[in-house]
Amino acid sequence: MTDLQLYSEISSLPSDLKQEVSDFVAFLKQKSKRKEKSSDAVNNVEEPSVDYNFKISDILLTGPVFSEEQVQKIEQTRKSINEWRTK
Repeated sequence: MTDLQLYSEISSLPSDLKQEVSDFVAFLKQKSKRKEKSSDAVNNVEEPSVDYNFKISDILLTGPVFSEEQVQKIEQTRKSINEWRTK
């Protein structure tokens, strides 16, 4: 249907139905805006700020890490627990 045909069809409607068409068009525009915002939100996720304007990712990336000794101890403990469970 061309724009002209659509306009002709809408023009021939009674005024109460024209109002419904107008409401529906407004709804479609609103829906389109929400869809654009949600797609933008997925691509441009903002990190929440912590006090003193630190980003969570900065805090996590600069946090403490295990030493090699601690990692070996954890692996030994896991191995011992797995051996115990299979008995």
